[in-house]
Amino acid sequence: MNPLLQKYEELYGKKEPPKMPRIEDYEGEETFADELKKSKSNLKSYDLDDLKASFQQVAGQIQTGKAQVVSMNMEFGDHMNKITFEVYVYKP
Repeated sequence: MNPLLQKYEELYGKKEPPKMPRIEDYEGEETFADELKKSKSNLKSYDLDDLKASFQQVAGQIQTGKAQVVSMNMEFGDHMNKITFEVYVYKP
């Protein structure tokens, strides 16, 4: 074993990997495909205030440890900048 890892475990204990969500955790929840079937068109628009509230809710879950950012992608262009986060939200 790497001596640095061994010393870390002596000081802080063994670090367990985060629990990944399972498909069973989402049973009974509506999928995006189901939502599209119910809508009159395949396009859905969101109110800007709703998007802000959703972002704040996810950010709060990240701060409390109920969610984890697993990846981030940044795209920069002439007319638009885009940052995408992939977040896992853990069920209690």
